[in-house]
Order: sequence, then structure tokens, then C-alpha cells
Amino acid sequence: MLTGVILAGGPNDHVYGRHRSLLPQHSEPLIQFQIREMRKIVDEIIVVTNTPRELLPYVPADTRIITDFFQNKGPLGGLHAGLSLSRMEVAWVIESDNLMPSTCVASRLIKNLLKLEVDAALPIINGALEAFEGVYRTSVKSKLTEFLQQEEASVSSFLENITTSSVILESDRLFLK
Repeated sequence: MLTGVILAGGPNDHVYGRHRSLLPQHSEPLIQFQIREMRKIVDEIIVVTNTPRELLPYVPADTRIITDFFQNKGPLGGLHAGLSLSRMEVAWVIESDNLMPSTCVASRLIKNLLKLEVDAALPIINGALEAFEGVYRTSVKSKLTEFLQQEEASVSSFLENITTSSVILESDRLFLK
């Protein structure tokens, strides 16, 4: 049982005057492409955005659109909202600019998460850990709530306070780190 969470940002998530999620991808708005791909393995989908009216016409009726509980906290605020309202124990999280959500990568990350009994399994892409392109146990929402109540909440500090594993992605091959 898996939730798909798309972090679709807010007013700063625009390119050429359009919401990034509405830019064309495979002859349809990116958000629709992402939802279609995620549906292959998820049981529910949540779109987190601070501009829901803009995306509402492009999102299927069974997809929930929510906003951040913690305003002005960036993608960490979106992650918190998605994990908080997930009905499942594990969430596959992607950002609005993910042009190719991969069910293969998500499945590998989920296996890592469950096998290693960690809070999150995250990919390393081009040498960088991608905090908002992985899978999380929804139980980390309590740690994230406490963390977001602090004045300075950075992604790296949050990741230091949970257990994670990572998968290196190179040349379409997966390597466990």
C-alpha cells in the first residue's frame, strides 16, 4: 500500500508565466503525466501545492490536492503535508519538475526502505542526494512536525535526524550505497 505525493510548489514554481506542473510532457500537462505514471504502483495520489486553483482543472477527481500546514517552509512543508494526509504507511515523493517518474526506481527505493528498516530511501542522482525524489515512511511526519516548528529548518538538518538509505543512479543502473 503506497501513496504518491507530488510536491507541486507555489507561486514561485512558474516558468514562462505558467505553473511548472502544466508545462507539456508527452503531449499532456506534466502533472497529468506524473499522475498517470505514479498510478501504476500507488494506491492514492496527493498533490501538494499552494496554488490549488491553478492545478484543479488538470487533476483527476480522485486525486487529492492539499496545501502546506506550515507555510513558507518550502518543500519540507509540502513533504510534511503529504505525509500527514497519506492514508498509507509509505509515500513515494516526487517534485513538480520530475519529467520521468520511474516506477522501477521507486520500487527499488521501497525495497531498500523495507529491507533496511529506515525512515527514508533516497536516490543519489549525478552525485547529489535528492531529498524530494524518494520514498518515506509516513511515520516521520511527527519528527518533521517538531522540526518545522523550529526557526531554522533546513533539508540537510532534517535528513540528519532520520534514518536514511540511498541508491546511486548512474546510466540507468541502480547501485545500493
